[in-house]
Amino acid sequence: MMVRVAYPNIFDELIEEFFTPALDVTPTVYPAIDILENDAATVVVAEVPGVKKEDVSLKYENNVLTISGERKPYEIPQDARILLNEMRVRKFTRSIEIPHDVDAEKITAEMNNGVLRVTLPKAEVARTRTIEIK
Repeated sequence: MMVRVAYPNIFDELIEEFFTPALDVTPTVYPAIDILENDAATVVVAEVPGVKKEDVSLKYENNVLTISGERKPYEIPQDARILLNEMRVRKFTRSIEIPHDVDAEKITAEMNNGVLRVTLPKAEVARTRTIEIK
């Protein structure tokens, strides 16, 4: 039985930097996220393919949402020959500053098909109000 081993990120980065030609391409940050906002909430959508929801943790503190987790290794059959190995086994953390006050008691999260969606409802003080002039 062969199991993929997670080397420290520094080693991976050094190897990739050494063997990858400089193309002026910004390195990808994992997980990739989208941030959407409307009058009621901010929604953070993160791609976490191959990660189980039990391996993801969320923390909200001081207007910062932190998404942490780990993509765990899968078993490679002993008689298999690796021809290409691009999938990274690693721990990850992404912190996103939310630009408004959040009703922390009403934050919700769901994960479906490797897509994590966190909804951060705006606190009443942060919502836009239309004021009628009399």
